[in-house]
Amino acid sequence: MVAIVIFGIMLVLLVLNVPVAMTIAFATLGGIAVIGGMPFMIVVQRMFAGLDTFTLIAVPLFILAGRLMAAGGVTGSLINVANVLVGFLKGGLAYVNVMASLLGSGMTGSAAADTSASGTIMIPAMKERGYEKGFTVAITATSSTIGILIPPSIPLVVYGVTTNTSIGRLFIAGFIPGLLMFAALIIVVAIISKKHDYPREEKIPFKQAVFIILKGIPAMLTVIIIVGGIRGGFFTPTEGAGIAVAYTFLLGIFCYKGLKLRQVPKIILEVAITTGQVALLVATASALGWLFARQGIPAVISSFLLGITGDKILLLLIINIMLLLVGMFLDLSPAVIIFAPILLPIAVSLGIDPVHFGLIMIVNLAIGLCTPPAGVCLFISCGIAKTSITSVLKGFIVPLLAMIIVLMLITYIPQLTMFLPNLLMN
Repeated sequence: MVAIVIFGIMLVLLVLNVPVAMTIAFATLGGIAVIGGMPFMIVVQRMFAGLDTFTLIAVPLFILAGRLMAAGGVTGSLINVANVLVGFLKGGLAYVNVMASLLGSGMTGSAAADTSASGTIMIPAMKERGYEKGFTVAITATSSTIGILIPPSIPLVVYGVTTNTSIGRLFIAGFIPGLLMFAALIIVVAIISKKHDYPREEKIPFKQAVFIILKGIPAMLTVIIIVGGIRGGFFTPTEGAGIAVAYTFLLGIFCYKGLKLRQVPKIILEVAITTGQVALLVATASALGWLFARQGIPAVISSFLLGITGDKILLLLIINIMLLLVGMFLDLSPAVIIFAPILLPIAVSLGIDPVHFGLIMIVNLAIGLCTPPAGVCLFISCGIAKTSITSVLKGFIVPLLAMIIVLMLITYIPQLTMFLPNLLMN
């Protein structure tokens, strides 16, 4: 009964376009009212407890590092590097778009931020060179999800905090899924570029190409510094986020010289606003998660799903379909906070490692970032391209199919996710 009331309130409020954090808070209060005998003040207490963790400090720090790099002119440098590496191929700018997302995956840890950073440059350039509008928007939106699989990934931090899973292992586990997503989208680009005979870009002279690559190396070292430091035991993920801020600040000021000191206060204000939004989501979702746990709702859902079938392959398929549907209506971080505590016990009962399940969950919800009605990357890309969602949906069919194939590979071949963390973190 409680679960029905909570999900009913959430559904109604989401349809009414109430902010997600407030939707979760009202749903939690509604659940407590139905149960009775508990003071509403407990919601505030559980919200505070949900934020009272040192690891969460990594979230605003990684956001700040990403903003500093974006303001410092790093995005343009990485796109130039990508152009050197793949621009000469047929459909060169499309290859550059995907490659830039891979090279810049250590920048922000946020797919939406990567869409904004690269899309602002790549979408107008591709439109000018005659690329079909739907394909241009689709490849920009879908390739930006690579950035939340390869560290630093804010959703992986949120999942780690929510489920008490090692963030270091999650970071390392994301590399192969991220590279698989990159390879899948590169294949899509190759097929569509050949079909439409998209143009190649001019080859860059050797000396200039070497200079461009050398200039891009400091930015690409960000992920190596973070993961290498965590793996080597030099610092924790949270401390690594602080080091990333210092490193990206120095890059923007002294290496790329695009960051000005007068910009820093504005950047910090923007980060503070974004962090406040994330913190409110984490706090309210933590309160809801506590209520779910207290009422035994995860166990009920687990029993229901296990009652349908005991077959591991079929249950994983059901969970994937459920998460794909959730991703269509909820943003990634609140979806992780709400559903990870519910679904992880089911996954563990099936013998799935929490790290493996974390990547399954993030890939599912990453696909949701590119699908209507609530796909953030879809909306951002369409906004940059100055076009409607309905006019570009056809262009998303092939890239999304490629992403779903990667999801199935990650789901049913756990070694793809667990090989690196088992090799490097034991």
